[in-house]
Amino acid sequence: MKKSKLYYLTVTALVLGFALVGTRVRADGEKFYSDLIRLDKVVTKIRESYVEDVTSDELVVAAIGGMRGILDPHTSYFNPKENEDLKVSTEGEFGGLGIQIGVRDRMLTVVSPIAGTPAQRMGLQAGDKIARIDTLVTRDMTLDDAIDKLRGKPGTQVKLQILREGALQPLEFVITREIIKIESVSYASMLNDSIGYVKVTQFARRTGEDLEKKLETLKKKNPKGIILDLRVNPGGLLNQAVAVSELFLNKDAMVVYTQGRMKNQNQEYHSQRDPAWTGKLVVLVNGNSASASEIVAGAVQDWDRGIVMGEDTYGKGSVQTLLPLDGEGNMLKLTTAYYYTPAGRCINKPENGVRFKREREAKDPAHKQDTTWFTTKSGRKVFSGGGITPDVTVADPRYTRFAQELLRKTMFFGYVVKKRAGITAKAKVTPDFEVTPEMLEDFHKYVFADSAFSRFKSDALLAIDDARDAWKRERKERDSTADTSTAEFQRAVGPLEAMLRADVEKEFSANLVFIKQQLKAELLGAILGEDARTAFELKNDRQVGEAIHYLGDSRLFTHVFKKVKDKG
Repeated sequence: MKKSKLYYLTVTALVLGFALVGTRVRADGEKFYSDLIRLDKVVTKIRESYVEDVTSDELVVAAIGGMRGILDPHTSYFNPKENEDLKVSTEGEFGGLGIQIGVRDRMLTVVSPIAGTPAQRMGLQAGDKIARIDTLVTRDMTLDDAIDKLRGKPGTQVKLQILREGALQPLEFVITREIIKIESVSYASMLNDSIGYVKVTQFARRTGEDLEKKLETLKKKNPKGIILDLRVNPGGLLNQAVAVSELFLNKDAMVVYTQGRMKNQNQEYHSQRDPAWTGKLVVLVNGNSASASEIVAGAVQDWDRGIVMGEDTYGKGSVQTLLPLDGEGNMLKLTTAYYYTPAGRCINKPENGVRFKREREAKDPAHKQDTTWFTTKSGRKVFSGGGITPDVTVADPRYTRFAQELLRKTMFFGYVVKKRAGITAKAKVTPDFEVTPEMLEDFHKYVFADSAFSRFKSDALLAIDDARDAWKRERKERDSTADTSTAEFQRAVGPLEAMLRADVEKEFSANLVFIKQQLKAELLGAILGEDARTAFELKNDRQVGEAIHYLGDSRLFTHVFKKVKDKG
């Protein structure tokens, strides 16, 4: 059997690469040539003699996966399909309909139509179930397959069969695909008369340009301070991290620098322009702020340009280089360097590093990451241990297990989809709309009648389940012929279990404030759109509230910097 083109191209690339660095390889005492020949022999023997047929593509992909296993978690291999998905996420546009979809009850479901897209103009609604895409039945179709079917060349059409709550017959929509632009700057508004707010969700091709436009609009309203929200922002393009940073930093200020094993991987990146905003600034971050988000937060902090607020960031401070493997779209995303803030802090946390990082540090102390204090421009001290530690720590909200289960089972979404028509018939949903006691009672019935949610168990009930299993196991260990039915156990714990089940319903009242907020947010999003939902959620956001407080109090704002300086 012939080996695949991918196999030959991969091995050839490796051989050429080793030939180019042959001098260094021999100096290191490595035996790459013989190891490569050994790999080739293993693949050949498997292809020739293994009991079942295994393609060379499968073997090569598995070998690449094995190699990734000893590297850092951000080195990746992309097949052509995954490579296209990567382009969509970084370039920020694709041909499609403009809907966010998920799976509810094994059915593809519209989570939200995106404003200004064909799906929204044609009248698709949150909660619509997609029964067919063209002639294909979608039940049990994966999200990836569905996205493939929905996306396509702009100008082409796709037919959807929609099942809608309250509609007696399926609805048919024929929608023409258009270029859909992913908004990386998803929301910008004045939160009150003096504080502007802007949310950046990722760093894609136009993020810096889009953010500047939003800032220019906000500046016309004369804000006293700006909140830049980078929470749950996984990062993206390095050049856009620089473009966003230089909107706030002075010209020529260093934004970030990189260091790797090779000299060409050591680069400095500086602001090339005057800032667009010179007033007070708060940058919000949390544990899901990573990569480019951390570059921006680190630069703002090191130059004392504003307050970084929230929780410690993720600590993904490594540079990935995209390396084509062939002409078919297979790519290797390889970690080649680390990011450092202007003050010299390595953004990468040790646990996000490569497998041999500790061994390398032991041999070469110069590579060791300093976990001490570094000094900002004004002399205040900031901690270096990977990631960005905020100047002001404000914890993310912590939800009870009951609240988390309501979210995980999409109970608010399902309720609004089912009851939307009845709710809007009784009252006009506006930003001032209030959830009524009747609605709460109706939602309570909906939750505890739902088959998916009815299986929810409190920690105490789960402990009884564990005790029941342990009781059965111990009985069996004492006597292998013992009766392991739980009737005896149930007679003993039955009253306690009944009390605890009744107690679960009390969780509803204990989480009433959260439930009211989520119901209102879901209604506003479904009826008035995502901007209305976001505006409401920001009013109830503790971290945003703290940012507003600090920006509105000049003495408190400036005292933060002195407080951090005294920390050392």
